[in-house]
Amino acid sequence: MKNRIKITNGPQPATARKCWNMITDAGSDSAEITLYGDVCSQQPTDWWTGEALPGNFITPEGFLDDLALIKDKAEIVVKINSGGGDLYTGIAIHNALKGLKGHKTVIVEGLAASAASVIACAGDDVQVHPGSIIMIHGAAVGVVDYMTAEDVKKIGKNLEAANNAIAQIYHEKTGLEVETLRSMMKSETWMVGQDAVDKKFANTLLSDAGPSMSLTADKKILLVAGVRHDLKGFHNIPGNIPVEQDAPAPKAVANNKKPPVSGEGENTMTEKELRAQFPDIVAAIEKAAAETARTDAVKQERARLQSIEEIESQIGDKTLIAAAKYGESACSAEQLALRAMQAQSKLGASHIKGLKADGEASGVKNVAGTPNGGNGDSGNDDAAEFKGIIDAYKKQGGKRSL
Repeated sequence: MKNRIKITNGPQPATARKCWNMITDAGSDSAEITLYGDVCSQQPTDWWTGEALPGNFITPEGFLDDLALIKDKAEIVVKINSGGGDLYTGIAIHNALKGLKGHKTVIVEGLAASAASVIACAGDDVQVHPGSIIMIHGAAVGVVDYMTAEDVKKIGKNLEAANNAIAQIYHEKTGLEVETLRSMMKSETWMVGQDAVDKKFANTLLSDAGPSMSLTADKKILLVAGVRHDLKGFHNIPGNIPVEQDAPAPKAVANNKKPPVSGEGENTMTEKELRAQFPDIVAAIEKAAAETARTDAVKQERARLQSIEEIESQIGDKTLIAAAKYGESACSAEQLALRAMQAQSKLGASHIKGLKADGEASGVKNVAGTPNGGNGDSGNDDAAEFKGIIDAYKKQGGKRSL
């Protein structure tokens, strides 16, 4: 099996939904691009169903197509709030933005981490709020399959080339030496507000505070301006980001009544109202439910395959077994057993029908039976044999009567 290798500049996105927006006016010489979400090489899909997963994603195909709509604008504003993702997609978007003729202003509205920091470097003027974060680190690789020493060496060369490409982009933006940047990448450097300006990853510090930002209690999710960023694989997260110790308390409804309580019909909220007032709680519940459903589905599928494997030796028909496991008519072990019985029944009926046809074709029905092996009437033969015995006795002078 061929090794599957994917180089990333940050954790891989877990969800998917188109999350950029390009605003332009035919009568205006300016345009605005909003980039919220994870950077993906392609839209993530569910492994079982093939359906697109819910969430935010930025893919090169769709983005580059939409970029053609604003390629001739003189002023272009790009707003970024992204935890990064696929490195080469980030480089492709960076290069596409750099290739635009207009002046590009990049505003880091919340987070520009890993691959998103590469995209941010396309700006002629990169602006940050005091609480905005830019994070840089080295490329990472995810590998599926066994590997040889040569495979590992090849991956090492690919990672080295990727890190050199990132460092060159950072060098072009900041003017810092490549070796300095490589050291910053190796240690995973987080820059907040003024620090990003001081290190020349940003040009302008905005005066307003910018969007709200907080970490979940387990520090695995960063919430920025209502966007959830998965921090799996990240280290050295700034310690000054507020941490939510518990789930946020429900807010009172507009009429000052208590939040909805089970059994109090007059305070019941609709789904729309619940989503509007408690988006984070709803998102957490939906994510937990989706993960539970996916886990249950995996367990059920494994149990189904195991049950089939336990009766394979009794079935014997490899084609029937393969169809039950992976075919369009995949089924349970019980259904497979029934199919096997039905198939065996059909074979038995066909065998009996064949024997009958062979008998009829042989002409055996036209053969008549002959008593005593064809030697005549058995009664007469017995009488003759008895008479012979008597005659022989008389010749020997026998006096006894019989």
